[in-house]
Amino acid sequence: MVFLLLMILALLLVKLQDEFSRVPVEPLIAVDCPGCGKFVELDWVVCPHCRQRLNESCHICQNRKFVGQMFCPFCGNKGGGQP
Repeated sequence: MVFLLLMILALLLVKLQDEFSRVPVEPLIAVDCPGCGKFVELDWVVCPHCRQRLNESCHICQNRKFVGQMFCPFCGNKGGGQP
């Protein structure tokens, strides 16, 4: 009887461990580097492959935007980060 109870408890612990070990994976958001064409993440400031600058600060709202973006996605400022 005790053996059966221990087996059930062990199975429940294994099931719980399996449930907690599943970590949701966030999708990788990447674009091509304008310098070398390799994948880079949007929040990177410099390409780790060719050291091309990828992000700049908007002079209006101070949020970072991708260098290739014409408008700041936070405040709508146009002009490559210049006010």
